[in-house]
Amino acid sequence: MVRKYIIVLVALIVVVGLYFVNPSSSWWVPKCPFKLLTGLYCPACGIQRFVHAFFHGHFAEALHYNYYLAYSLPYAVLFAIEWLMPQSAARERLASVIENRYVVWFYVVTFFIWLVVRNVLGI
Repeated sequence: MVRKYIIVLVALIVVVGLYFVNPSSSWWVPKCPFKLLTGLYCPACGIQRFVHAFFHGHFAEALHYNYYLAYSLPYAVLFAIEWLMPQSAARERLASVIENRYVVWFYVVTFFIWLVVRNVLGI
């Protein structure tokens, strides 16, 4: 249980840090290794800039940084909620929906489709 609190604390520190530090203009903020190696955008490229813009109320700018994140973030949040929930019937019901193989495959396939689309269209 302590490990969960540590992970949540680290995630909050990162999010708060992204509020105060603009990743677009900070040279020391980690860059995408996939982009550095291949020159291509990965489906996750722009997450830091998305978070920074989103928390400053620049929603259109955030969306521009990563369309897929806006689409998949609610799904990821549901996994975090399930992970934080105590063992219960409600947690099992939530897990049965978000961990359904068709739902998981849907997100995996759309992840790779976004990889291709974003690089072909230059989005």
